[in-house]
Parts: sequence; structure tokens; C-alpha cells
Amino acid sequence: MAGSKIERRKAFLDGCGPETRAIHAPILDLAASRGHLNPSGLGEARASSALGSVGQSSVGFDSLGDYEAADAAGRAPYGGAEYGVVLSPEAEAVCAKFARLHGGAGAVVCASGLAAIATVLDAFAPRAVLIPDGLYFPAWRYLSETGRAELLTYPAGASGEEVAALIREAGTRVAPAETMLYLEAPASGTFEIPDIAGLVAAARAAGIRTVMDNTWGSHVRFRPLDHGIALAVQATTKYEGGYGDTPSGIVVARDEADLARLRRQLRISGNGAVSPQTCTRLLHRVDSAEHRLDRHAATAAKLMGWFEDRPFTADILSPVRAASPYHARFRQYFGAGNSLFTVVFDEGVPVERVQAFVDALLLFRVAESWGGHVSLVLPVHPRRDPAMRQGGAMFRFNAGLEEAGDLIADLEQAARAAFLENLA
Repeated sequence: MAGSKIERRKAFLDGCGPETRAIHAPILDLAASRGHLNPSGLGEARASSALGSVGQSSVGFDSLGDYEAADAAGRAPYGGAEYGVVLSPEAEAVCAKFARLHGGAGAVVCASGLAAIATVLDAFAPRAVLIPDGLYFPAWRYLSETGRAELLTYPAGASGEEVAALIREAGTRVAPAETMLYLEAPASGTFEIPDIAGLVAAARAAGIRTVMDNTWGSHVRFRPLDHGIALAVQATTKYEGGYGDTPSGIVVARDEADLARLRRQLRISGNGAVSPQTCTRLLHRVDSAEHRLDRHAATAAKLMGWFEDRPFTADILSPVRAASPYHARFRQYFGAGNSLFTVVFDEGVPVERVQAFVDALLLFRVAESWGGHVSLVLPVHPRRDPAMRQGGAMFRFNAGLEEAGDLIADLEQAARAAFLENLA
């Protein structure tokens, strides 16, 4: 197919289904949309793209007494914060809704998933944090570069016994009240699942606070608080917002004391300054999260099926697959999948051919994040260090809300361009 990539994408879309065209027609030229994949509210997202107040830096009071009482409490009597956009009425509504969805005492909403993680770490200021070796890279960077806490690493697919041993090691230097067990399941990019029940039991026996990044599963697939975890963290830009335009994160606390510490930290840091428009979109769209997540998972299964038959595929990493060593834990804790899987390309395939395959894709966009309406692809470096990768190149795919047949057709044309033409 000749012409520029914009021209090739436009011609390819002419043969796609209406849902795929609705997603991609407004973003043919990424330079024109400044790289944004949802520039004006696409499809069903448009209904709640412009809702919400504009947010105000000042909150007014009828008397000094009212103001002083609100200033002392950090909350206005009519809902929301006493000053600025932190905990706007819209944000307060989002927090109440997510607390109900998770079965928690309450929640705080933050400016991003990373801001939510940072808020937890800053609020409780642990001196030692036990982290999985496949931790979300920005969280690892925050922990390592702030240098506040000693980091003790456990395998992303660890057993309860392995983590119990690490807890005992931490206990020789740091008190339990100053230690935190941080879970992320499945792990970013490679999708290992630890023995969650065993880890939580080990932490409970030692008196250690537990936190879980639950972004992969959302409340739809897993509710951490139901499993004894104290704090659930989610990047709500993903399945809850659904269309990539709700940059935010949520922390749900199981008890009131932890919730009070989180709210106090937001007042100190300002990390809760989430626009009312974002909160309003999130408030409405989370109701359809399960429906969208089921569709993502169904499409991802079809795409994995396509990759299984390709000669250039060495492995597919996903706990959904029966062949995964973590499939039993997946069934125990999550039960159903999502949009993500990672393809390990055969190590005999030159890396430049794999890169050509990715560059030839017309519907899958090269971009970070996931869980939105547009299909994405990104290289994976397990354990954060590309030097540690063994075997062939690894790329993570996010199955969006396009029609599955169109995505498979895109994979097929890219494979012809990158592999078959090169061998002809």
C-alpha cells in the first residue's frame, strides 16, 4: 500500500466497520491532534465530555465564622474543599461512588495514577517498602529517586512464604508500623500474579500495612479490600474513564483512620487537584466499565488467537491463557481478563523486522497507558532493565474498542509488510 502513513491509514479505514471508523477517523493525523487519541470526545464518550463545572479557585462563605470552621476542617459545609479545586463537589461525588464500588470507608481522587501512589507513600511515610520486581516503572522511579524508604524486592509471582521471609528480614531493621507491603497484580508488562492471600496473611501476622495497585483488574475484576488489603490504588484513566481523557487516580481506604491520613496528605500536597470536568466524566462513565472491560477482553482473546498461529511468535504472556503458569491464580482472584497481553517474538526474528511490523500498524498506536478506546502497542522491558530481557523482543498490546476483525486485518497487513515482503 503506497503513500504516507496518514494516506494508508485513511484507505485502510475505508474498509473497516463503523465502530472502528468512529474511533479513528478524527485522529488520522497525530500531529494535527498533538498526539491526543480522543481530541474532542469520541463516540459514547462525547455524551459526558463537556459536563461539570469549570472549577473555582475561591469558595465563598457568608460569614467569617463559616470560613474559619471550614478552614479548620478543610471542607466547606456544602460539600467539597474550603479552598480551590481540591475535593470539588464533583470530586467528592467520585470519591463516594468509588468507595461504594470497592466496599471501603472512603476514597480520595488524585491528579493521576502516579499521584495516587505518591499520596499513599507520602501519607504513611514507610521506612521500608516491599515491592514486586515487575513494579510499574513510574512507581519504582518515585520510590527509588525520593530515597525515603528502603526497598526490598520480591518476585512478582511470589508465594506467601517468600514474602514472609522478606518481612522477617525487614523486621530486623524496621518496625512493622514503618513497613509497607506493596502489591501489583498482575505485574506490568509480564503479568505474573503472586499468592495474594498468602502475602496478605503474612503482612497481617507481622502487623504491616498492605497496599495494592489494582489498575489491571479495576473493581470489576477484583476488590482488594474484600481480601484484607488496607488500601486499593487505581489509575482511573484506564477502564473507569474508558476513553483516555480522565487523567486521574483513586485511593480507596478500608478504614476511617487511613482515610483521614490520605485526606490530610492531599491538603498538604495539592495532589487532589482534579478538574471537575474530569471528575464528572469519571462519575458517569464508571457505570459502563464492566461492559467495556468485557468487550476489551473478548477482543484481546481474538488477537491472542491470531498471534498463536504466527511463525514469528515465541510466546504470549497473559494469565488468561491456560498455558500461563499464573492461570490458576488468575481464576482464583480475577476470573476474567482485560485488554492487555504481551507478545514475545521469536529470538530468530531480527529486531528491526519486529520494529517494522509495529511501525506498519495503522490502527494500533504506539503509546503508553492502556485500557482506553484506541488499541495500543509498546515495547516491554521486564524488570525495568532491557539488559535483563532474554529471548526475542517483547511488545505489549492493548485491545481497544474497535471491531476485532479490523484489528486482525491490521495485524495481517503489517505482518505482510514487515515479514513476508522482507523475505521475498
